[in-house]
Amino acid sequence: MIAVPVPVLLYHCVSPDPSSWIAPFTVTAHCLDRHLALIGTAGRTPVTVSQLRDGLSGAGPLPTRPVVVTFDDGFADTLTAAAPVLHRHHVRSTIYLTTGFIDGVSPGGDRMLDWAQARELADRGHEIGAHSVTHPQLDQLSRARARHEIQSSREMLQERLDVLVRSFAYPHGYSSPAVRRQVMEAGYDSACSVKNVVSGASDTPFSISRLTVTADLSDDTVRRWLDGSAPTRRRDERLLTKGWRSYRRLRHIATLSGGRS
Repeated sequence: MIAVPVPVLLYHCVSPDPSSWIAPFTVTAHCLDRHLALIGTAGRTPVTVSQLRDGLSGAGPLPTRPVVVTFDDGFADTLTAAAPVLHRHHVRSTIYLTTGFIDGVSPGGDRMLDWAQARELADRGHEIGAHSVTHPQLDQLSRARARHEIQSSREMLQERLDVLVRSFAYPHGYSSPAVRRQVMEAGYDSACSVKNVVSGASDTPFSISRLTVTADLSDDTVRRWLDGSAPTRRRDERLLTKGWRSYRRLRHIATLSGGRS
């Protein structure tokens, strides 16, 4: 269990000119700089996801007021735009890479990291985590396909980057008890969801809550998150998750049958 409230921030793209596909979840380098400055003002100490995991399990030290900065997907600007700002503020982040995107472009045409750039981020001290191979909704896949997405992404990152990959992030934030078991069986010791609440006592190491940073997010909201004002549990979260999963499954079946919605 996560014993203390911890804001875990989720970033994606850091660019002044993103594609429309990722624009709602994009910030500029100047915006990121302001957010990281607020971390210092709030008296928060940045740690990686695995440092948080170790601190909460007693395997390592944990500051009194930790905060975690994460990036998903593996946009090239994580290195070219975000990394210099992170360095300036002495922040080590956790970067979750979708291995099938490496050396390519996003579905919207945004440039993604290549393997050399991913290795450079690891060499700079950022934690590398896995974010699947093709970024699917894992709880909608067969057990065998989900296992491939979870295991293969870790194996490839460890082989190509020569790093130990301890943490996983569920694509789209979706998981299920079966998916979480597969993540544990694949050798990870933590995993991040989304939930858009501060990580707290209702979390487990394999369902760490994150707060999504969006293009229209105000600095005041970030300040409240860092001050500990954000909720630690979404009301009726289990019911909402179960209902949304059922809706997505029905929509997927309708699509396969030629229906539209």
